Amino acid sequence: MTRAFLLALALLISACGGPGAPQADVTDLRLQRKGTAYPTLTGVLVNSGDARIASADVFVTLYDADNRPMEDVLVQVRNVAAGDSARFEQRLDLAAGAAKLKYVGVN
Repeated sequence: MTRAFLLALALLISACGGPGAPQADVTDLRLQRKGTAYPTLTGVLVNSGDARIASADVFVTLYDADNRPMEDVLVQVRNVAAGDSARFEQRLDLAAGAAKLKYVGVN
C-alpha cells in the first residue's frame, strides 16, 4: 500500500468516528405517569466517549397501548462532559403506553 493511501485511510477513519469522537448511550428510558393522562418521558444520556458532547438529539418512538407506533419525539440534551451523564425529562401530549429508543445523534 502506498503512503498516500494509508494517510487517506487514516483521515477517513478519524472523520467517521475514530478516537476522540463523541459517543453516547441512553439508559433508564421510561414513561412515568404522575396522576395525569399524559406521561413524562425520562432517561439518562451517558457520554461514553472522551470528548464533551455539546448537543445530542435523542429520538424516541412512542407506542400506544396495543404496541402500535404512534409518533417519534425528539429530546435535546446539551453539554455533557466526557465520561459524565445527564438526566432528561420531557412531558408528552400523547397518551403513549410505551417508548423505545430509535436513534441518538451527537454533535
